[in-house]
Amino acid sequence: MTTTDAELMGQSLVAARCGSMPSMKRLLPLLFLLTVAAAPANPAGEYRLTGVMEAAGAIELSPDGRFRYALAYGALDETAEGRWRLDGNKVLLTTDPKPKPPSFTVAESSPGKPGVFQLRLDNPKGQPIPNIAVLVTFANGQIDTAYTRMDPENDNWMEADIDADHIPVSMQFRIPVFDFHSDPIRIDVKRARRFRVVLDPQDLGVRDFNDWPLDVQGEMLLPEGSRGEGFKRVRD
Repeated sequence: MTTTDAELMGQSLVAARCGSMPSMKRLLPLLFLLTVAAAPANPAGEYRLTGVMEAAGAIELSPDGRFRYALAYGALDETAEGRWRLDGNKVLLTTDPKPKPPSFTVAESSPGKPGVFQLRLDNPKGQPIPNIAVLVTFANGQIDTAYTRMDPENDNWMEADIDADHIPVSMQFRIPVFDFHSDPIRIDVKRARRFRVVLDPQDLGVRDFNDWPLDVQGEMLLPEGSRGEGFKRVRD
C-alpha cells in the first residue's frame, strides 16, 4: 500500500466515523433542551409553613410576579407583600411598597413634679400602650430598662425618682419582637421631667424583604440555613 493509499484510507475511516456521529449543529438544540429541563418549574402557587412547632405561615406567589407573606410565631405576627423573581434555583422576595417604620414623638413635656421623672406612652388615639421597653440613660452612663404598663390609679404614668446618681439624659424605646428601636430622645430635667410620648405604629409588623432568598427544592421553598423546615406548595 502506497503512502497515498494509506492517507486516502485514513481519511475514509475518519469520514465514516464522523458521519456516524451527530454534528454540532444537531447537538446544540439538544443541549438547550437539557438546560431548560434542569431549571426549576414555575414556582407560582400557594405554600404553607411546615416543620416549625407552634408557628403558622404562608407564601403566595402569583403568576404576575407579586407575592403575599404572613407569619405567626409566638408573640410575633408579621406580613409582607411585593415582588418576586426567579434567579437560578432561588425565589427572591422584595417588599413593595417599602414599609414605613414606627415613630415615637414627644406630644407633651412639662416640669411636672419636682425630683420625679414621669413618662406615659400613648397611641395616636390617646390610649396607653403597655409592654414597650424603655431604655433610660443617666448622666453617669448607667442605663436602666423599664416597661410601659397600665396603671389606672396613676393615670397610666410611670414614675421614677431623680437624684444625684440618677439624672436621666435620654430615653429610647424598643420593640424586641420586631427588632426595632427608636432614636434616642434627649432629656433636660432642668426644663422638663414629665413626658407624654405618642407611638404611631405606621407599618409595624410589615417585614422589609430585599431579595430574600428561598431555595426551590421540588415542592418546597427553603430559607437559607434550613434543615428541612420551609414552605410547602399546597396549590398551584
